[in-house]
Amino acid sequence: MRIAHLDTGREWRGGQGQVLLLMRALARRGHEQVLLAPQGPLLERALAAGLDARRWDSRGEVDLPAMAAVTRELRPFAPDVAHLHSAHAHALGTLSARSAGARAVVVSRRVDFRVRTNPVSSLKYALPVDRYFCISRGVMQAMLDSGIPAGKLALVPSGIDFDAVRAEGAIDAGDLRARLSLPADAEVVGTVASLAPHKNHALLLEAAPRVCAERPRAHFVWLGEGECRPALERRRAELGMDSRVHLAGFDPHARALMRQFDLFVLSSHLEGLCTSLLDAQALGVPLVATAVGGIPEVITDGVTGALVDRLEPGLLAETILAALAAPERRAAWTEAARVSVRGFGIEHTADRTLAEYARLLG
Repeated sequence: MRIAHLDTGREWRGGQGQVLLLMRALARRGHEQVLLAPQGPLLERALAAGLDARRWDSRGEVDLPAMAAVTRELRPFAPDVAHLHSAHAHALGTLSARSAGARAVVVSRRVDFRVRTNPVSSLKYALPVDRYFCISRGVMQAMLDSGIPAGKLALVPSGIDFDAVRAEGAIDAGDLRARLSLPADAEVVGTVASLAPHKNHALLLEAAPRVCAERPRAHFVWLGEGECRPALERRRAELGMDSRVHLAGFDPHARALMRQFDLFVLSSHLEGLCTSLLDAQALGVPLVATAVGGIPEVITDGVTGALVDRLEPGLLAETILAALAAPERRAAWTEAARVSVRGFGIEHTADRTLAEYARLLG
C-alpha cells in the first residue's frame, strides 16, 4: 500500500510522536510511505529514521501555494491513502490529495473539541474526507455531538512503543530534585504536558496551595512548554507558590525524569487520550487525572489510578492528598496499569489503521 502522511506541527507534541510511531510500524510491514511536514522535530526524526520525508511549509488553513505543493509532491507518488494528521493538514490536504489521485483520504482527530462551531469549521468538515480516525471514544462522541455521521467515524486509539518508552525511561537524565534544588526527600507531584490552554495547568495551580499546606514536602514539577507560561507564572507569584511550583520547561528526557515522580497529575479540561499517561503507566508511575475526553479509557478509577470528576481545585487537591498519603494504594494502581496499558501498543494502532485503510479501499 502507498500511504502519504501530512502534518503541519512545527513542535514536538503527542500528535507528531504518533505520526512517527505509526510510520515506523507501517514501514516494518513493508508499506511505501511519504511524509510532508514543515521544518521541525517530526521532519528531522523521520529523516533520521530513514523514512521518505519532505519539507512542506504552510500557513494557516487557506494557503494556495501549500495546497499546490501537496498535489505536486503526491501526484508522482500516486498514494492509495492520504492520511492527514493535523487540523491544518485537514484543511489544506484534502482537495490537494484528491487532485493527486489519492483513492482515500482520512483525518486523525486527536482532540475532543466540538467542530462545526463556526462557518469556517463547517466548511472544513464538508470536505470530501472518507473517514475520521478518532483516538478515543471521547473524541468520537464529540464528533457525533457535532453532527458528523457515525459512518464517517472510526475508533483508532493512539499507541506507544513499549520498548522505546522503557529504554528512554532508563536513561540517566540526572537527579530531578537536585536539578531544581529541591530537598532530597521532596514529594514530587509531576506533570508532562505542553503549557497549552486545554491542559488546564491553571486548575492544578489553584490546587497547589492546599496540597503544599498539608504536605510540607510536596513540590509540583511541570515538564513542558507553551503559550500559557506567562499567565501561569503571574498567578504562581500571586499565590506565593514560586518555591513550590516549578515550570521546568521542555526536556527531551521527560520519560526518564517522569520515573522520579511520586505522582503524575493531569488536570486537562479537554483531552483526546494523552500518550503521556500511557508512558507513565508503562513506567510504573501512579496517576491522578481529570475524567474528561478519552482519559477514562486509560485510567479506571480506583484500579489503575484516580479520576477527578469535577474541575474544582478543592476536589483535585483532595484527590492528590489522598494519593500521596497512601503509598500502598499507589503501588497497586501501578501494578494494575502495567497490565491494562498493554492494550495501547503502537502495533495495535497500526493494525486498526491498516484495517480501516483496507476497508476504504474495498
